[in-house]
Amino acid sequence: MNKLKDLAKNLIKLNIKEINKLYEILEKKYNIKNDLNITNYSNINNHKSNEIGPGNNSNNNIENKKSIIYNIYLKSLGPVKLPVIKLINSITGKSLTESKKMIDTLPSLIKEKLPLDECKKIQEEFKKIDADIELKESNI
Repeated sequence: MNKLKDLAKNLIKLNIKEINKLYEILEKKYNIKNDLNITNYSNINNHKSNEIGPGNNSNNNIENKKSIIYNIYLKSLGPVKLPVIKLINSITGKSLTESKKMIDTLPSLIKEKLPLDECKKIQEEFKKIDADIELKESNI
């Protein structure tokens, strides 16, 4: 058990280059692959708004809820940092170094001014890697 605790302490101390090197070693030498299905969200600001078309009987509350925009805050990392860093990199388009800096102080603002449907998609991706995010209404 002490070996695992020591390993965990050492993993937490790794920088981005060391994490990437470790990932390469695990992938090449031990054939351990990252099987997480992390979606590329780098073009997330190019979304189209959801318009309610004719003949749709949606009430105003649902329409208003969809038009509210949100900010996404990372609250907790989960057991492993690397998938969180990669997901933040994918969502924001920031470098891995910048993405790592974002996880150093929590809560951390990940993405701003997104519609609810986009936020829910991102929230699902974070759930897959056991990280926790919070959606807050944006003050435009």
